[in-house]
Amino acid sequence: MAIPMINAQGTQVIIMDIPDPEWADDTEALTDIRSNGLIVGCPQTLGDISETRNVTEYSCLSTNDSLKSLGSIQRGNFDMELLLDPDDTAGQDYLRTMFKTNAPGRMVIELSDSEGTNGTMFYFNCYVSAHNIGIAQNEAVKLTLTVEISSEITEIPAG
Repeated sequence: MAIPMINAQGTQVIIMDIPDPEWADDTEALTDIRSNGLIVGCPQTLGDISETRNVTEYSCLSTNDSLKSLGSIQRGNFDMELLLDPDDTAGQDYLRTMFKTNAPGRMVIELSDSEGTNGTMFYFNCYVSAHNIGIAQNEAVKLTLTVEISSEITEIPAG
């Protein structure tokens, strides 16, 4: 039996306005993403999509027992590196405008399986907190954006 796997190759990054009203179900989400999402051109790297909780451990001086208390969920940020494309007025320009105007958006990361047929999507609201254009000898010009996850991370079938 083959081990199921999702390759990073073929990953699509989609950016769009935050829907109002919020999507009612996965079908509505997928329809809106396919209709209104803007593809972000040529991602090179995406960081980790992470959520963590603070944990506090309590123990008594008089015993070896301990308790743990879980705090609220904190969402991380990640750096997204793209090949700079000044003609990508849809995706890359949208992200640069988010940075300049401090506006939120909805990011969708679409992954496909090894056959490219079945996959999954992660979506979340976000801000862009940093914007960097890297120019180095013997390399393509790269645009690096720091994306701040600002909502729950939802997973749906890319179906």
